[in-house]
Amino acid sequence: MPSVLAATLAGNYSAGSAIIAGIIGALAMLMVIYGGLAMGMTRMNLLKTLGTMVMPGAPDNTAYGIGLMMHLMMGAVFGLVHAGILHAFDATSVGAGLGLGILIGLVHGAIVTGVMPMMLTMGHPLVKNGTMDQPGTMMTGYGQMTPMGMVMAHVVFGLVTGAIYVALVI
Repeated sequence: MPSVLAATLAGNYSAGSAIIAGIIGALAMLMVIYGGLAMGMTRMNLLKTLGTMVMPGAPDNTAYGIGLMMHLMMGAVFGLVHAGILHAFDATSVGAGLGLGILIGLVHGAIVTGVMPMMLTMGHPLVKNGTMDQPGTMMTGYGQMTPMGMVMAHVVFGLVTGAIYVALVI
């Protein structure tokens, strides 16, 4: 029996399935994020934030388009990472993919929620010039529920990505 920590991608690892699962997971994540925005639980607009990071003066539709492409590309990359972790832990059923996906999402969400304020403060031109709100500790500058929403969005990403990947590969 291979070690739990031996990250082997041999066997039936499928990069194409991982990318598809990651993109679908990223779309599911957006539903959580924009559901929270619509309900007033957060003021963070992920796609606009991503888009204006690379094109600060872009019109909204351009910023949203750029942000969507960035988010989907990150979803594809993290889909590859999730698939690797699922193989390392030998997820052999959709249920195991769900469980590991939730765990991966919790860890990923906690890290992002802690690191994102620093990244935005140091790297986002609109945050640096004061046009966009400061993110605050654990993203609370965008609302007190934002940290929980970010973690839950990543849990949904992990759950959907893990389940879809395992279902496609098994």
